[in-house]
Amino acid sequence: MALLLPPPAYAVDVRTAVETAVHTADVHGDNGRDRYVGTGGLLLPRSIGTGTRTQVAGCADCRWRLATPCSLDAPGAAFPGQPTCLSVVRGCPGMAELLRVWFENGHGWSDLGLICLRPGGPVTISRLSSLARDSFAKDLPPVRPATAPAHGIVAQLPVVFDSGQPSGGFTATYRLLDEDVTVTGSQRWTWDFGDGATMVTDDPGGTYPHMTVSHPYRRARGVDVRVEARWSARFTVDGLGPFPIREPVTQAASVGIVVGEGRAVLAVR
Repeated sequence: MALLLPPPAYAVDVRTAVETAVHTADVHGDNGRDRYVGTGGLLLPRSIGTGTRTQVAGCADCRWRLATPCSLDAPGAAFPGQPTCLSVVRGCPGMAELLRVWFENGHGWSDLGLICLRPGGPVTISRLSSLARDSFAKDLPPVRPATAPAHGIVAQLPVVFDSGQPSGGFTATYRLLDEDVTVTGSQRWTWDFGDGATMVTDDPGGTYPHMTVSHPYRRARGVDVRVEARWSARFTVDGLGPFPIREPVTQAASVGIVVGEGRAVLAVR
């Protein structure tokens, strides 16, 4: 009588897998075979080569799958019906999960090998970008516009403006999704002087005699001067990047001024 043994732990599912269309820039769970599927940049661990990590992280339109280590007929595989592995002896530390990475960049699916995925799921570039932007926006120095002179402004003489912000951009490092993410931003200022005149500049302005941001008013009046700082930023993570933060951060503030009429006074001695 033949003795029937249970299949080994690494036995593969021989059913044909049906590819699931994915149209999201982030990640979501799938069935038992494909643990996670998504499109857009994906951060892979350093166990994968630097060139491959760079390509996968930087490809905004590519698709990827994190599947069980052994499977047959991976969707789009170059050799359907061939097992991707005969056995798996590698383990992962802690609570990490062993998964196989599939990647598709318009030229068919490629098996990138096995990774240990930490608890919390895949880290996507899109998700990091959103979190980095939020952290960066909270730390930016505020806009505090001021004028020189602060009082006694008269028509025909230039008024000097200061945004109250430093020049040279802003850099900060944050711990996001268990990764060190360094964000670097640069800013431009747009001034609306309240009389129809505007200025766009890379200079934050300053106090007299720093007159790179200045404007004369032609007649006596009260005006509200508005300044907007627009920050463009990018970030690096785990030796990869820089990646753009696609949505800029804007700050704005206003200051009211009163322009008086200058009069000449004849003094007789």
